Amino acid sequence: MNTQRLKVIGIIILFSLFIIVTGIYDFLAINRPAAGANILVVEGWLWKSKAMKEAAEIYRQGNYDWLVTVGEPDEGEQKSTNARKSTAELAALRLQEYAIDGWKITQLPVPEVEAHQTYTCALTVRKWLNEKNLKPTAINVFSLGTHARKSLVLFEKALGQSVKVGVYAGTEDTFVPERWLTTSRGIYVVTRKAMGYLYAVLWPLPNQG
Repeated sequence: MNTQRLKVIGIIILFSLFIIVTGIYDFLAINRPAAGANILVVEGWLWKSKAMKEAAEIYRQGNYDWLVTVGEPDEGEQKSTNARKSTAELAALRLQEYAIDGWKITQLPVPEVEAHQTYTCALTVRKWLNEKNLKPTAINVFSLGTHARKSLVLFEKALGQSVKVGVYAGTEDTFVPERWLTTSRGIYVVTRKAMGYLYAVLWPLPNQG
């Protein structure tokens, strides 16, 4: 193979990598709500984010019968205390700051787990649906930025084929999404979430029970 051909192949590879890298944010930060969903699930871990205001607006503008927050104990509080609030509760409080009545919010606290946090939250939602004898044809999940694709995959796996899962990607507020490649924070978050997505697709999940 001559040098000229190697150069052409090299350029094609670099160009392909450029397309993959520059397009990865939009792939991960997917906005694909399910039509007809009457349940909005807000992931509690993003309770500190400004995107919670977006979640409140989506609930107000949508025809939802249920608004659910789900999450583990907050990482920011002392693990030595038994009084750690769940992120489900903290997310509910944030939503109330944006004029959502507390009685409209169902909180689903999740026990602390070492791994599979998002999947465990999805299973908790499934358990709640079964306990309430709710049989929705579709639900929407509100996540944050590049975490959205992972959440979509894991909620789909947990809820099964009978429930159409949609997702909203709240706006990142720790870096500018359009310029994520120019900041260390952006590169860290996008790379980490890309690995999380691959885990969601490829890694064996625990027994669904």
